Amino acid sequence: ELDAILGEYQYGAAVMTVTRDGDSVFAQLSGQPKFQIYPKSATEYEWRVVPASVKFPRDKDGKVTKAVHTQNGTTFDAPKNK
Repeated sequence: ELDAILGEYQYGAAVMTVTRDGDSVFAQLSGQPKFQIYPKSATEYEWRVVPASVKFPRDKDGKVTKAVHTQNGTTFDAPKNK
């Protein structure tokens, strides 16, 4: 389950890299520190250092193709690069 969300997502000019260490999941935006993200559900995670969340919806084949980021009242899609 966790491995499906791992990878790189295009955040405009930046890239968010999602990795794991055991059962812990981390997200790191280009040029910023890596922070743990915490599960709210099987497909949604949240940061605890900032009020932000990210969903990893699956397509009809069960593959994660994007991240849907919400922060400060703004939501945007970030396509998965790899």
